[in-house]
Amino acid sequence: MNFSAYARKSVFSDKSDSVKNQARMCQDYADSHFPGKVDSFRIYQDEDYTGANTNRPGLKKLLSDVKDGQIDVLVVYQLDRLSRNVRDFSNLYSYLEEHGVQFISVKENIDTTTPIGKAMMYVSVVFAQMERETTASRVYDNMIGLSDSGWWVGGNPPYPYVRKNVTLPDGKKHVTLELESEEAASWLQNFFQTFLDNGFSLQRYETWLRSHGIFTRNGKFFQTTQIYKLLTMPFCVEGTAAIYDFYAAKGCIMSPGSPRELWDGSRGVMIYGRTTERNGKHQLVPPEKWRVCLGRHAPCVSADTWLAAQAQFTHNVFEKKLRHSLPLLKGALRCSCGRLMSLSRKAHVDGSVATWYMCPRRGRFGKDACSVRSIRTTVLDEKVLSIFSEIEQDPDAIYKYAQDPVPAVDYSAEERKLQKRLDSISVKIGNLTSALAEGQDGAAAKYILSAIQSLDEEKFSVSRKLSAVHQESRNSIISLRTLEEKRNEISDFIRNIDNFNDEERNEIARNCIESAVWDGETLTITL
Repeated sequence: MNFSAYARKSVFSDKSDSVKNQARMCQDYADSHFPGKVDSFRIYQDEDYTGANTNRPGLKKLLSDVKDGQIDVLVVYQLDRLSRNVRDFSNLYSYLEEHGVQFISVKENIDTTTPIGKAMMYVSVVFAQMERETTASRVYDNMIGLSDSGWWVGGNPPYPYVRKNVTLPDGKKHVTLELESEEAASWLQNFFQTFLDNGFSLQRYETWLRSHGIFTRNGKFFQTTQIYKLLTMPFCVEGTAAIYDFYAAKGCIMSPGSPRELWDGSRGVMIYGRTTERNGKHQLVPPEKWRVCLGRHAPCVSADTWLAAQAQFTHNVFEKKLRHSLPLLKGALRCSCGRLMSLSRKAHVDGSVATWYMCPRRGRFGKDACSVRSIRTTVLDEKVLSIFSEIEQDPDAIYKYAQDPVPAVDYSAEERKLQKRLDSISVKIGNLTSALAEGQDGAAAKYILSAIQSLDEEKFSVSRKLSAVHQESRNSIISLRTLEEKRNEISDFIRNIDNFNDEERNEIARNCIESAVWDGETLTITL
């Protein structure tokens, strides 16, 4: 039998066993409870990953191998190592059951083959989720208290600040910010002033910094996201009444510990809760959830300068209403280097406008970064329309462009064969069990037990194969249904193309096309 162990340790806690110890205890359990049956033992692990969601690389690899039928038994040290979310755990356990994988938790020692065992398993997960949510709430409340007091509660501070450890008279230790140096503060002030004096947009400022040989502290070119972060970070600005009003107007939560009358410009600004982690990525949350207060550090950028920079962003906002026609592959076409291709337009003397698909990497960094040249949008759009027309005329042509060009396979015969074998094994086990009950003290008892054990192992193997065939059959049917839907949508699109506007044509094309890649010579379309 193929065994596996899954181990996880959260980034937020150092109380749980290490992933190494978890894996060792799982393997010890398998060796002691299944002697002679462990043909292989794989270890999947995620360190510094929360159990609140399933977006974990080790878990994803585990589920992929489960789908491929490479695992018979999954062992975890504790239920909450797999998940601390009831819904996620239920889905994961159902997935394991569907693929015939036996699940074992070492610490809880729960027998999931019985109804009461399953019930106890879910009760344990409910308590694990409650513990996680209680801990998260306690940590959040503690961080709110620290942030309202002006202490630094984040990780690495933004340039030009560094962390400064502070020990209070009562012995409590906190962290605040301090300027790295006067030179660093002067650099940031000049960075703001250059942006304002030239009326730059973010893209133009990036180009200017590149052309003038101004690099980040790591010796790399500035990116627009880095520039935006420097120009909008609140920690550097004087905490004046004008800054208080700026954030209050956004609807932010203004800390009661920093009333407006204290905003005299002598201290910098602190904001807690601007971002949250979702699926492993930090995302900006609405300003209504930001908590704003005065910090305990000195500012280095005047309020007037900082507010002028924020105002300049609004001056450079593009009009979202389309002034030109929308090409068919806008938002769907990628360069062979991996970047989503953007549009470039050139106006002619007669008032007409030529539109091109261009690689933004080549546009920003030059031909050494990407060799794919720009191409007229009409050229590639016509190629797509010719493919769509081909499918409209010959429905089977869609298989030439499908991700899986093979039509759905009929698995019913194989399913019936496996099910018949499964029923036959069950009958044999039933007969042998009856024979054993009638003559349990006879000499043949040990041979009957051995035969039952052998048949039970075969039954497990056949059940796993049948589950895999079921899954393949479903995937094949879903794939075929999806292609049929796309084929019908493409045919309707071609027959009524004149009745759609540019936006509708673009939306239909993006719905039908899985990927579109241009390498400078060939357009590769996958439906």
